[in-house]
Amino acid sequence: MKLIVRLISFTVIIFYIIGCATTHSIFVPKKPQPGKSIVVGAVLVENTGIDDLYESITKNINVIVVGKSTKDGETTTQGYRLKTDENGYFAIQNVDPGAYVLKGIEVDVGYADRRLIGSRWEGKRQLFINEGIMVNFNVRHWPEEVDEKVINMGIHYFKLDNAGRIFHNNYNQFRNTQLYLENKRYTMPKPPVYFKQKFPESAWFD
Repeated sequence: MKLIVRLISFTVIIFYIIGCATTHSIFVPKKPQPGKSIVVGAVLVENTGIDDLYESITKNINVIVVGKSTKDGETTTQGYRLKTDENGYFAIQNVDPGAYVLKGIEVDVGYADRRLIGSRWEGKRQLFINEGIMVNFNVRHWPEEVDEKVINMGIHYFKLDNAGRIFHNNYNQFRNTQLYLENKRYTMPKPPVYFKQKFPESAWFD
């Protein structure tokens, strides 16, 4: 019985990996393809007591994004798995315009605690929860599809504590902003502004 459960879990994980496009934390600007978009966003995590540590994390957070696009009456969905750069930002280039949702994250906190955080919906409200094995691609409520060259997902903030609670909010930007940690202040520009400043010659942001 245990062997069967392990085989099923392994199979689910394999399908999860195959069905998800993977990118890397190092952003290399590509030439925009006609009719395609770039999706940009950022993640900031505050650990508020796991392993008795109080820390902020931006680098190498695994981000799971799910996108939906409709063309000629036909709807397709695609999952993306990527990592944030050293400042917490991520980008997905040359994707179809549409609706994009941050489905979850995987982040290392404390000394050796890896948190898998997925999400579900209560009505139109997205709630983030702790997952056991993986973060799935199921999206119950989609935002409105947009036909824009640059799709901004904003800055997703997560506060995690040693009781397993998760607080999440989405922000446009931070300007010397204090959140939960008293000794931390954050300055994070809007994701499109960040990438335009970092890659001024990129055709995505002209």
